Amino acid sequence: MGTTGGERGGERSQRLFRSGELHLVLLALLAGRPQHGYELMTDLGTRFGPGYRPSAGSVYPALAALEVEGLVDGADDGDRKVYRITPVGLEALDRRSELLGLIEARTGTRLRAPSLATAVAAFVARVRRVEGLVDAGEAEAVLEEAARDIEHLAR
Repeated sequence: MGTTGGERGGERSQRLFRSGELHLVLLALLAGRPQHGYELMTDLGTRFGPGYRPSAGSVYPALAALEVEGLVDGADDGDRKVYRITPVGLEALDRRSELLGLIEARTGTRLRAPSLATAVAAFVARVRRVEGLVDAGEAEAVLEEAARDIEHLAR
């Protein structure tokens, strides 16, 4: 399944990434290490597979757009172009940290190294999914206890 809908083996495929999310995911992967396009496609397939198969027709245009925006640099390395995130790209990734956390929570795929900000964003996304389905008073008590437990880690 790619990033666009269509028929595959008699089943309708669903989009994995919403508008603009592939760009953000690519930035997150490149923040980990420079990669060429095929490596990124392999990395995406490994992280989000087996039902998701990234295509060159989605990954390379996304990389080109990121390059035009100055968020990544592509440099020829023999017969391949290696992409690196730029300082501007790191800033953009940081500004979109909450959205990246939502993508991680929705897909169950970690794209960044563990951090408290990442964990909080994923936690908020999970809690929002049950908002209105649970008793607010009980949820508040559970959240208060979780906050105390986390504060205890700092001691």
